Amino acid sequence: MTTTKLEKIILKQSKAIRTKVLPEVEDTIKTIKPDFESVKKYKTNIIKWLKPVIDLTGYNVYPRNGITEGLDWWYNKEKRGVNMRSGDYQWIVPKDGESKIAYISLPSAKDGNIDIGPKKCPIALDLAYIGSSGKGQKIDLEPDFAFYSLSKSFGVRNIRTGWIFTKDPDPKLEALTHDAKYYNYYAHEVAEKIINTYSIDYIYNRLVSEQFRICNLLNLIPSDSIWLATSNNSKYDKFKRDNINRINLAGVMEYEKT
Repeated sequence: MTTTKLEKIILKQSKAIRTKVLPEVEDTIKTIKPDFESVKKYKTNIIKWLKPVIDLTGYNVYPRNGITEGLDWWYNKEKRGVNMRSGDYQWIVPKDGESKIAYISLPSAKDGNIDIGPKKCPIALDLAYIGSSGKGQKIDLEPDFAFYSLSKSFGVRNIRTGWIFTKDPDPKLEALTHDAKYYNYYAHEVAEKIINTYSIDYIYNRLVSEQFRICNLLNLIPSDSIWLATSNNSKYDKFKRDNINRINLAGVMEYEKT
């Protein structure tokens, strides 16, 4: 693909970051069929899978329909004021309160980079882009809440896999998930199949060379997440987040089945 064609495709994209499912991942999950009858105890390996990047051992974990549903659950019941960085995930907005909790996405939704910064108050941690950055980038935080899904890293956004992690058990989520056994069985099976088949750095290792190839062609700065790059070039101002242009590379990456 020529440089001109790459630029045209990128400039036609929306501001949303919609990643792709790799062919081998699609092959892995396409044999999973909906289970209409079972009533099964919920259990997941997600904490173990995330451990090379962030240690959430001892946290309570509950399935959610993607990160945004988990964020809505937290935000709507959060009585503290919410601080956030300018340019972060657009569906969260600051709100006032006597005490504070900070909403932070790592890697950042603003630019795809891991920038922890000083911890000044409790944290609600959005891990949406984990799995598309190298596992050597350790996040040494103990958030009050954390949120993760496979929508960005493995591109399965329409299946709505996801989890919320809490320091303290939530009585309603305990009752729904563990007592009533109400959760999305199909999304759960897909998620567990992926994390039990692929390591946390699989997507990163698979596509990082493609990220750098495109960035070199277009003179972009590669982000910690392989799906993103940044630029101060005014031609990309359509994608400005705060003071930087955040560019989605997923739509122009070229890869074949391994």
